[in-house]
Amino acid sequence: MSEITTGVAYFGNRTLRHVRADLEDIARSGFEYVVHCFTESDLLDGLEGMREIFRMTHELGMGVQVDPWGVAGVFGGEAFSKFVAWEMDACQVLADGSRIGIGCLWHPKLRAWLHRWIDAAIELGADVLFWDEPHWFPGDLWFFGEARGPEERRWSCRCDICRERFRAAFGHDMPEAFTDEVIAFRIRAVLDVLTDISTYAAGRGITQTLCLLPHGQFHKLVNLPDWTPFVQLPEFDTFGTDAYWAVAPPVPMDPFLPMNAAEVARLCREFDRKSQWWVQGYNFAAGHEWEPVRSIQIALDHGIRNLPVWAYRGCEAMSRLWPADIEKTWSVIVSALAQARNGEPVTIPSPKS
Repeated sequence: MSEITTGVAYFGNRTLRHVRADLEDIARSGFEYVVHCFTESDLLDGLEGMREIFRMTHELGMGVQVDPWGVAGVFGGEAFSKFVAWEMDACQVLADGSRIGIGCLWHPKLRAWLHRWIDAAIELGADVLFWDEPHWFPGDLWFFGEARGPEERRWSCRCDICRERFRAAFGHDMPEAFTDEVIAFRIRAVLDVLTDISTYAAGRGITQTLCLLPHGQFHKLVNLPDWTPFVQLPEFDTFGTDAYWAVAPPVPMDPFLPMNAAEVARLCREFDRKSQWWVQGYNFAAGHEWEPVRSIQIALDHGIRNLPVWAYRGCEAMSRLWPADIEKTWSVIVSALAQARNGEPVTIPSPKS
């Protein structure tokens, strides 16, 4: 059985003396690496601070993985993007004609911005680039929290570049309906941008991990029904997903978690990739603090040994995501991961513990 490796995502704090205290806590808790969320604000205004954060992480014996958190709106994360304000012509256009604040995956300005992010992350001391949930506009409910128009007219992208590329690929104009050809075109774009950035980063000699959104959630505009071509990209060392269930709307843990864990494990075996499983560590109602332990058990049952947590102390830096009991949630997760590392059975705590 391969060794257990654990990590944790970290965001929301750039005051170095406080970051140091958090990193020391993370190291004491046994984590082997930290996934640092490297935002556009960091890229533009905080490079030396991030350099020191990465240095401290290494000094404490942990690896540094770097996440393009919310960069251009095309990766996971709540961080705001300056790119979409500066380069409005490079943003996605919905089927109803409105332009949305997310970069178009085909636009050369987006590719150049991502290359700049890669160069900075590597120069600052990243060990791994963690490509987090690449996606198109995810839909009104995810993006705005409310419907802004008829669902059938709220998909992207119908910018000039996309329409030209679609015509070249399919021999006719892009329809306004969300057809199978449109879906195939959008999947091709996600694959193409990942090919571009992973090839560019591999040329700089950096290790890379890919995390795709899980199967079985309710956001059809970000669904990638077949992960196979993405796992096959040769530049990725590790592949995984973040099957979070306590979200809006919530998803039943079973069969959602076993289904996704089985698919990650199968594809990684088939294409000789390391497997990774993100454990949700936030947004739990009182009495549900045990649920992350079940996620860890499912991953281990499927042979997945790389177990990062989103995020440090129940996403304490973002109150919208707080669990009802931050201390208990974090303690339960840290204890379960310690059991896994020690080769002990991972057990769900009793309600009174």
